[in-house]
Amino acid sequence: MANAIPMTRSEVAAFETTKTIRNAYLLLTMIMGVSAATAWYAISSNAGMINIWVFLAFMIGMPFLIQMTRNSPLGLVMAFAYAGLLGYFLGPVVGVYLQMDPNIVVYALASTAVIFFALSGYALVSRVNFNFLAGFVFVGFLVLLGAGIANIFLQMPLLSVVISAAAVLLISAAILWETSQLIHDPDANYIVIATSLMASIWVLFLHLMRLFSFFSGED
Repeated sequence: MANAIPMTRSEVAAFETTKTIRNAYLLLTMIMGVSAATAWYAISSNAGMINIWVFLAFMIGMPFLIQMTRNSPLGLVMAFAYAGLLGYFLGPVVGVYLQMDPNIVVYALASTAVIFFALSGYALVSRVNFNFLAGFVFVGFLVLLGAGIANIFLQMPLLSVVISAAAVLLISAAILWETSQLIHDPDANYIVIATSLMASIWVLFLHLMRLFSFFSGED
């Protein structure tokens, strides 16, 4: 029997990239399902809003834990825990918009899906390296985090809308960058990328609901 022809370095790299992409989107699909299920449970059980400071600590701390455990089975456990808790914590927020006007949630959900698939698909098909957006995304998140914390005390509706509009643009850039990592970063970890994309989808969805509620006159 003829000996198998060994793969070249480029072929091995291409195979590993394809495997990482497949695993990342498979995991993203599963954790989004878990997150949606816990969000629906929170809505149906009339769960209360989580304390904003506890939520901020959760959103900042969990990604670090996932990063630390990314190369072990515990990383997958942390990913599903993150997804489930995030859905449960944000479910009451979605419930508020559902009571306000169900169309707001429908429009925001549809817009989120279109934006995510368009941007992520473009990054995968075009294979453009969006790594140059990393610094912009990091600084932008710090600015928005600071503005969001300030508005907790200021309670300015117009500033809230401006933050949401900026967040939609920033998350769009983050989706391009995170997807690009799957192709161009040889050290990309599918657990880290999948959970990052899940968080991006949730944040995008929340801010789109905020914008739709404002422009519909419900806010």
